Amino acid sequence: MNKKIGVLFLILFFSSPYFLKPAEASVNIAFYIDLLSPNTDPERNQWIMLIQEQLSKIGIGVRLHESTTWDNIAPRTWSYPLIDYDYIPTYAEGGYDLLFVKWSWDLDWDPTDLYSSRCLYPSGNNFYQYNNTTFDAKLDKYLTEFDPILRNKYSHDMQKILYEDLPSICIVYPRFLFAYSTNSSYIDWFLLSISNHRAENWLDYYDSVIKYAIPEKLTEPNIFVQKTFYDAQWMQCVYGSLYQRARYNHEWEPVIATDAVYSSDYKNLTITIDPNAKFSDGSPVLAEDVKYSYELYMTPAVHSSNYDYLTKWFTTNDSIEIVNPYTLNFNLTQVYTFAHSLLSYSIVDKSIADPAIAAYGYNIFNEIPLTGNVLDTLVKSCGPFMLDVYDSVNGSVKLLPNPYWNNLTASRGIQPLLDELYFIPFSNTDFVHSELLAGHIDIMDYHFEPLPCIFWDFGSYDCYLVKELAHEEIAINLKHPIIGTGELTPVGTPEAARLIRKAISHVIPRSEISDSLSYLPRPGIIPMPDSCIGFDDSLTPYRYELDSAIYYIEQAGYCVEGPCSVTQITAENCLLILCILGLSSFYLIYKRKPSFNRMNNR
Repeated sequence: MNKKIGVLFLILFFSSPYFLKPAEASVNIAFYIDLLSPNTDPERNQWIMLIQEQLSKIGIGVRLHESTTWDNIAPRTWSYPLIDYDYIPTYAEGGYDLLFVKWSWDLDWDPTDLYSSRCLYPSGNNFYQYNNTTFDAKLDKYLTEFDPILRNKYSHDMQKILYEDLPSICIVYPRFLFAYSTNSSYIDWFLLSISNHRAENWLDYYDSVIKYAIPEKLTEPNIFVQKTFYDAQWMQCVYGSLYQRARYNHEWEPVIATDAVYSSDYKNLTITIDPNAKFSDGSPVLAEDVKYSYELYMTPAVHSSNYDYLTKWFTTNDSIEIVNPYTLNFNLTQVYTFAHSLLSYSIVDKSIADPAIAAYGYNIFNEIPLTGNVLDTLVKSCGPFMLDVYDSVNGSVKLLPNPYWNNLTASRGIQPLLDELYFIPFSNTDFVHSELLAGHIDIMDYHFEPLPCIFWDFGSYDCYLVKELAHEEIAINLKHPIIGTGELTPVGTPEAARLIRKAISHVIPRSEISDSLSYLPRPGIIPMPDSCIGFDDSLTPYRYELDSAIYYIEQAGYCVEGPCSVTQITAENCLLILCILGLSSFYLIYKRKPSFNRMNNR
């Protein structure tokens, strides 16, 4: 009788809700992942913690969030050393699961490096390890289509594929905020934010002078080795180029050129130079000046930051041929729908630069402009302005109008509208604000991060919010056996992994993140900034929906909430179960042993 009671006790005990714990008590963790992020942005880590909390609500546990340097991130992602695997493995195996990262783009969106199967790691930069033949086919058409309507169609097709496949999950689109005097006008703030501004159109109603406050000193002396954003700002005003972005619609338009004509196979561009184009000393801009300038970009000893890009499209110096003093042929290595970007590089006067380099070598690229051996050799160009003062101590410059700018066909006979243009560094944001209020400066750069609430109360100043050519995302390792290939999900298919990625996108509180960040972002949609040409504005952000997210996780075969078909024993009571099993076994053995002894005594 005692034995039956003991067995009945054990059956009832182990059948109780304490041990058979159905999912309605809490969300069950379906699987665990690890997070990786750069430690360059404290705000990013704040919303990563928020996302981590949301993941736990749909059954995705986070073992570790490593916020670290790029030197530590690279060997886990695009620079994985191929020691143990011939692909990028999971975080636990030395690779990564999810990477939080910000990417910057060009105005013409080209996703080849990151998403084309031709660029799969380790031969390229596609560290997502994304491989979709349909996407590749659309990309090939996009990059070789010269009809803008058809090109946009292919772009939209690619965007929809990325929206569904989610090799990366876009979180937010950042924004810039400029503060400026209301006396200043005709400024295309977006072009200014990418150093492609058209300062010849700027106007100041008060004194025809604009003083632009920047947060760091100017340090690079010339265009060929220019590396910093703010050096590019003043150089954009001084150096002329064949083509530039137009104000407001941001399409390419001729400036020093009059036109660019494609050959029938689209591998050659014939460029005609405006015969009225002149350098700031009045000498004409000739085909030899253009060819020579491009040769400098493609000379290794110059250390141009554009060397790799240009040599991809022009194999040798002979790829650019002089037809006559005002005509050139640009022969490309292959068809390139964005070839006009290759015509946007700055031009110097060969008749002055070439003898200076012959006499003093490439060291002149390191000399301070307007001094020493270089003098004005490398800053005499055909842009709308010319360099008047280069203050290497304070890191500022003063520009004056190019007196020959109005000769251009593109200028329509009009000189730059400013008499003087200054780029002045400041180290203190509060001081810049006070200088703006006092009328001593006209533009406060967005890197000072001016807050709208500071400026909107002042009638003589305004702010302009600019779309950044960037997006914040979660990069997905598509070789991860759960969130990438799906082979270790209960369903065991790639579709299961895609559903899990959709679930992750649905638990990102994009609006909450956007409202909390100082740089005024907008909820993200796809890994293409909404500032790029051809952005598909019919797509909308994945909504924050826990129910939808849990549904997708369960479609992948996991039990997240509600009664599950398989009894789930929780980790916190597992040890207790083992202890009671041991005690129960001991009890049954103990109860049986006296009976054995009694039988022997008979």
